[in-house]
Amino acid sequence: MKKVFILILLLLTSCQTIDPNAIKLNDVLSSFEEQQITLKEIKISGRDLFGMKLNGVRPYSYELNDKLLLIYIYNSNNERKKGLQEFRNKTADTNVASFKLYEVENVLIFYVYERDLNVHIEEKMKKVLPKLKNLSLKEYVNPS
Repeated sequence: MKKVFILILLLLTSCQTIDPNAIKLNDVLSSFEEQQITLKEIKISGRDLFGMKLNGVRPYSYELNDKLLLIYIYNSNNERKKGLQEFRNKTADTNVASFKLYEVENVLIFYVYERDLNVHIEEKMKKVLPKLKNLSLKEYVNPS
């Protein structure tokens, strides 16, 4: 029985695709620091619309200028895409607060600004993630 359990465990872990070049949370946080953006770690409920698990990943939650910032770190770009699609499916018929969505590689970030988007913060945010992989940043603005 023990051998069967170990075999199943090995099969499950080997099925996960982990990109060896995947961006880590520390990389993201360092990039924020380089842009002189101060984040304060906070706790949020997993039952909140912003804060729910997406594709099996619970976000790291921070406060940025009294606004909510959520960072999802996935094992691969494909996993991030699935997480974003799950968010879109779950919120399709929901009126959500205004937010900006940023994607780069395996990282998904939600900046929930509700009404007033701070232009100064926005400019710095646009510089944070591209520095990690020298890629163009995909961003989405919620039309609320």
